[in-house]
Amino acid sequence: MLPKNFYNGAGAGDIFNFGYAGVEFFFVLSGFIMMLVHRKDFGRPDRVGLFLYKRVVRIYPIYWMVLTFLVAIYFAAPGRGPDHARDVGAILASYTLWPTPEGPIMAVAWTLQHEMLFYLLFATVLWNIRFGGLLFGGWMLACLLAIPAYHDLSHPLSFLLKPHNLLFAVGIATALIHDRIAPTPACWLLAFGILVLFGMGTAETIGGVVVFAGLLPLIYGLGSAFVMIGLTRGAVPIPQWLKFLGDASYSIYLVHLPTMNILAAVLKPTGLHTILPPLAMLTLVTVWVTAVGCVVHSGIERPLMALLKPARREK
Repeated sequence: MLPKNFYNGAGAGDIFNFGYAGVEFFFVLSGFIMMLVHRKDFGRPDRVGLFLYKRVVRIYPIYWMVLTFLVAIYFAAPGRGPDHARDVGAILASYTLWPTPEGPIMAVAWTLQHEMLFYLLFATVLWNIRFGGLLFGGWMLACLLAIPAYHDLSHPLSFLLKPHNLLFAVGIATALIHDRIAPTPACWLLAFGILVLFGMGTAETIGGVVVFAGLLPLIYGLGSAFVMIGLTRGAVPIPQWLKFLGDASYSIYLVHLPTMNILAAVLKPTGLHTILPPLAMLTLVTVWVTAVGCVVHSGIERPLMALLKPARREK
């Protein structure tokens, strides 16, 4: 995040503070895509190897590059980064995405740890639909039952039973029903989903409404599911530039914190942040982060994905 007091003023507005709900959207999207693409692979152990290879290639290579960049900075400037940024064990755990109590060195990678856990559990359903289904269903049930006591859980249960894990099941359910909904009802679901997301966000950040933290991800997740149904059923046309941003979203997500701090380091000596109003600064930061992420996607991530693409195609 940007250094404290980087903005000269009260900020761009509390309404932007619920932007973190984008994580809930992408968790739902992950479950949606996995179900949509692999529903015919359930109970087919011959598909497991290729599935896991694709997931590893999608997550790790570009993540390793960004993480290596950060670790190099933290070693070059020991005063920067989290306290465990130079600990060998923490570095290895971060590179493998192994969950630890102190969290990964790259803060945003906590979501990738949950993604990999989901992929592993999902792979068991491909291997054996009965065993995998029971295992995955048991995991979801345990996460649901743990919601009331979630804040009392310690690691590793706090990781394994985090309420966000339920959003993968929300995405799977969305994939199962979305093609049964006609475009007109899908328009209403899209509108309702937007209302849920922005309504809850406004109530939380501006209205001061306090919702039990274990339920908040589910509220944003359900809103995301409604939006997803509307978008996938053609409720509104999606322009090509927005599709490109969707393709680049992973790179944007990985680089957004480092690039924000780089921009802050460059601008702070100029005093520009004291001249521009907060909303203008927010716009500048957003454009900068998005542009860098798109460059990383086009110049590094996409060629890397093409290079590591599996030799054989799925039948």
